[in-house]
Amino acid sequence: MKRIFLVIAMVIAVLFIYTVVVVQYMNFSSIRNIFPSGIFVLILEIVMGLLAVFITLRILFKQTYAYKKSHWILLMLFNPLIGIVLYFIFARDFRTKKLERTRPMIANKGFLKYEEQTKPNLDDFEIGSIFKFINSITGRSVYEDDTYVELLNNGDVFFPRLIEEMKLAKDYIMMEFYIVKTDTTGRIVMDVLKEKAKEGLDVYLLYDHFGSEKHLQRKYIKELKASGVKVAVFDPQEISLLNTNVNFRNHRKAIVIDGKVGFVGGMNLADEYNHLSKKFGFWRDSHVLIKGNGVTSIQNVFVKDWYYVFGKVLEKPLDKSIELFKGLFTVVESGPDFENGLIKDIYLKMINHATKSIKIVTPYLIIEPEMMLAIKIAVQSGVLVQILVPGLSDTKTAGFATRSYYEALLTYGVEIYEYKDHFVHSKILVIDDQICSLGSVNFDPRSFHLNFEVTAIFSNDATKDVVNSFNEDIDKSIKINLKTWNKRSLFVKLAQGLINLFSPIF
Repeated sequence: MKRIFLVIAMVIAVLFIYTVVVVQYMNFSSIRNIFPSGIFVLILEIVMGLLAVFITLRILFKQTYAYKKSHWILLMLFNPLIGIVLYFIFARDFRTKKLERTRPMIANKGFLKYEEQTKPNLDDFEIGSIFKFINSITGRSVYEDDTYVELLNNGDVFFPRLIEEMKLAKDYIMMEFYIVKTDTTGRIVMDVLKEKAKEGLDVYLLYDHFGSEKHLQRKYIKELKASGVKVAVFDPQEISLLNTNVNFRNHRKAIVIDGKVGFVGGMNLADEYNHLSKKFGFWRDSHVLIKGNGVTSIQNVFVKDWYYVFGKVLEKPLDKSIELFKGLFTVVESGPDFENGLIKDIYLKMINHATKSIKIVTPYLIIEPEMMLAIKIAVQSGVLVQILVPGLSDTKTAGFATRSYYEALLTYGVEIYEYKDHFVHSKILVIDDQICSLGSVNFDPRSFHLNFEVTAIFSNDATKDVVNSFNEDIDKSIKINLKTWNKRSLFVKLAQGLINLFSPIF
């Protein structure tokens, strides 16, 4: 035992001396001009050294994979100042302890009582074991033959259909987006919200602070609230020593109208999603419209998020009418609170279940080791794995990060397609052309661990529509060839390698 304490003490001493030395050689000339005696600088160096050691030890003690810790420790040792600042902004844990006190229904998953109590015959389905797994780890209901699902490709289909259903609303509208903008598309939809609020309906709009705040005109939002629309901001961003939530975002896109109609998918409330962006032009995206009992679960997600913001449960009647539509349906959410990693676990289950094909559509492809291994094993088992990514990325960094995984995937035998000259924002996983996940989930660590996400998972005729749509997209795409890819320049390889090193924290 003494030896263990001695080793720990030596490690702490080495880390402390190292960080103090590094800090000593950092540029504090402006501070030294103010404090010529150097006492302040010395104190600052000691404080930073101790803080860097404390953070490094905290990271080391975390029970997680080495690859999730190594980049933070390297950054902390090479440059404590930058490491400390970035850690406090991007690597803090979510405030689950606070939620246990202030939002007990989230902590104890009390919202599950609002789910329909279903008893589907899952043994009758080839992919029934996947839905059993989903129900087991999430508590979410699985709906059989009572939920209609319709694929809506792109904004020119989604937004008119959304507005049509909104105008038919008689009681309430619940709407949440990661990005809301007061541009042409945003105003068209929110003007309908205004009209419905003035008619006396209960209208709720929830948006993420990080994704939306910079895009909103204050005057318009005031008018929206004045009309009677109840507007909420999910987790206003703040940075402090005691707490920061700047790295956690509500990335969900979910809408419920009168408990009868629901929408889940990848599109936000802004012009680019409606092909009105000068930069992107045509924008490839996907949503699903849901009717029937499965809408209950979408509403449950919204009510939970509203409760997260205000601490109040929205008691709204649920429509119990059944839309006869053969197949299985469920809604799954995840987030950094008490459902961290659930969707990732479900995706791993789905991939491991595949015997014929795996189809993935994602705008951001950053693959964690266990996911990479699952894909590799699938290919080695004779499963055809196809991945569709953007030919035009929304940022260069995202493009480099996505392409940094090509070589490994192509070497395994994965087929990679880039949608020619356009950005693809759909988030889709299809297994054996039988079961599909379509929602807000990107294929990256941020979606799997840091964002609040939601996806619809279904096995029905709508799955066939998603498969047909995927095949049509493949025909419009460029297939990446391994030999050609390996001929890219050394500069590109270096840039991709560097970005890949830090891609887990994007």
